[in-house]
Amino acid sequence: MLFSKDDKAVTITQLGGTAGTMGLHIASAMVVGLFFGYNLDKYFGTKPWLIMIFFLLGVIAGFRMVFEDFRKLQRREEAKRQRSSLKQDGEGSDGQD
Repeated sequence: MLFSKDDKAVTITQLGGTAGTMGLHIASAMVVGLFFGYNLDKYFGTKPWLIMIFFLLGVIAGFRMVFEDFRKLQRREEAKRQRSSLKQDGEGSDGQD
């Protein structure tokens, strides 16, 4: 099979998807910040200030989302390690106490 549960391709695809999502989070947050800053500057007539402020807020929001994604990825890997260690512990015992 091409994509079985134990296949390394599944792991690589999952990690690649997570990395792509992290990149999109940074880029989209910056674009949204620039969009709002530009439109608010045009409305209020404060040309460069709101663009810069909202751009920085977008960068901060993007990195915050990346940090949260990274924490989720770490939790997923820790849970996977715990499951594999529980399986190994269970295979070695005979069930006799």
